[in-house]
Amino acid sequence: MSKGPVAVILAIIIIGSVAGYFFYTNYVPGTLTLTITDPAQAPLGNSQQYDPTIRNVYVTVSGFQIHIAGQGNSSGWNPMPVTTQTVNMMTVLSSSKVLGIMKLSAGKYDSFRFDVTGVNVTFVSGAGASYTVPSGTLKVPIPNGGLQITATSSVTVLLTLSFNNNEILAMNGSLTPVAKATVV
Repeated sequence: MSKGPVAVILAIIIIGSVAGYFFYTNYVPGTLTLTITDPAQAPLGNSQQYDPTIRNVYVTVSGFQIHIAGQGNSSGWNPMPVTTQTVNMMTVLSSSKVLGIMKLSAGKYDSFRFDVTGVNVTFVSGAGASYTVPSGTLKVPIPNGGLQITATSSVTVLLTLSFNNNEILAMNGSLTPVAKATVV
């Protein structure tokens, strides 16, 4: 066999392998698991996050989006297939709840945003109160430059969301939550 056909076959194999690698690493999605918790940041001398008169803190979240790093603030937002959910924050004080598991294209992502469409609090006395969040939308940066999704990778992000006890007890109808995202 002459060297010409062998060289052509080797070139085709090498080019095909390189093209397959780039296709695989750029177009085969990775998996992102988004979870939520309310960290137990109890004041000194208090064993719980919220005042003992608070029974439940129901938060309704929807419209999740993730931002591609390096894109402008008004562009680069991609919707995430996370359905509208109501989470009782009292049930995620010591554990987390999965909000959604989704496939994402390979790339770097630097923040989340989502809507808080309502917060309803029930008290031990049986009373209840409804609250809104200013602007209704929270934007949460992912620290350390964001997260990297690669082909077939699996990344879990823990979204922490907490409310100020004094704002809840003031019952003025508005709450300003603290939100943070951490890659775990």
